[in-house]
Amino acid sequence: MLKTEEKEPNTEEKKEPRELDIKYDPQLVDDIVYKGLAEREKNGDYDLYVAYHKQRDAIYELEPEMRPKKFRALDNEFFKLLGFDGYVAEVFGEFPDIKEIVEEVHVRRATTRQNEGSNVVDEGKKVIVRLYPELFLTGEEISKVMRHELMHVSDIMDKSFGYQVEDFHPSPMEDRIIRDRYRLFWDIYVDGRLEKMGKETHGTRESWNREFDTFFKKIPDDTKEQIFARLWRVDEPLTHDKIVELSRKINNVLSLAEGENDLNEGGEEVKKIGPLPGTTCPLCGFPSFEWLDEVANDEEMVKVLKEDFPDWEPHDGVCARCTEYYKIKVGKW
Repeated sequence: MLKTEEKEPNTEEKKEPRELDIKYDPQLVDDIVYKGLAEREKNGDYDLYVAYHKQRDAIYELEPEMRPKKFRALDNEFFKLLGFDGYVAEVFGEFPDIKEIVEEVHVRRATTRQNEGSNVVDEGKKVIVRLYPELFLTGEEISKVMRHELMHVSDIMDKSFGYQVEDFHPSPMEDRIIRDRYRLFWDIYVDGRLEKMGKETHGTRESWNREFDTFFKKIPDDTKEQIFARLWRVDEPLTHDKIVELSRKINNVLSLAEGENDLNEGGEEVKKIGPLPGTTCPLCGFPSFEWLDEVANDEEMVKVLKEDFPDWEPHDGVCARCTEYYKIKVGKW
């Protein structure tokens, strides 16, 4: 009798690639299908448009309680027929490290382009992405936005980045200003790295530079260009805490400038620039968009002010309301 050789189990068999579970918000799918079919009809392609509305009209013949489920199934079917179901999964393929960890992706509807964004929950097992419906009509644009958002997700999941949700300031106005700056710095950091990787970016260097300029108009142009160039080149990795520091104080932003002056401790350039619009007045504690030089340029007013605030320096700035108060106090109103 021949002895058959037992086959040892293959412990190194390749695992089948895990299919990403992508769940689309029904309202988003409905909106995309409606807009996609309207676009097809406008371009003279009536077949899918007619087929969809024929099936949709038939659903109204069913009992009311059966309709919602049938409508969702119809929208999902045409979402795939229109080719909109592959965009999100395709970009996830560019981020295998994320795809390996994430178990669910929830794609939700953003009401405006400004509301687009992403978040990570359930200890990295679930990713939530908010996308504007019109993005699905142009595949190239949605790929750029998804790539940008997944870089954010990558940072959130990276322990060395140290991301955490926090309130930046007890004042709602100040908190919003710091939060807007934080978003800008992080977006620049994201697209700067993507360009280094040779990938198309959500925003161009020029567009981010323009937005950076609107946030920091009081910084001299040459210095501002040096700071932005350093951020865009990604000379060194940024962390959550570092971005928060940049968002809170102009001194920290100026410290990024490449020059001979040491700006980390508030050198002469900081004194020339003074406080940025929207920052808190050191005297009254309220955010101000109007800073006046009258107090700083008047020795008598400076003397009286420093009696009340010994640590105050002229480059700290004085808001318009406090300027009026000290003008009255020294009889110069």
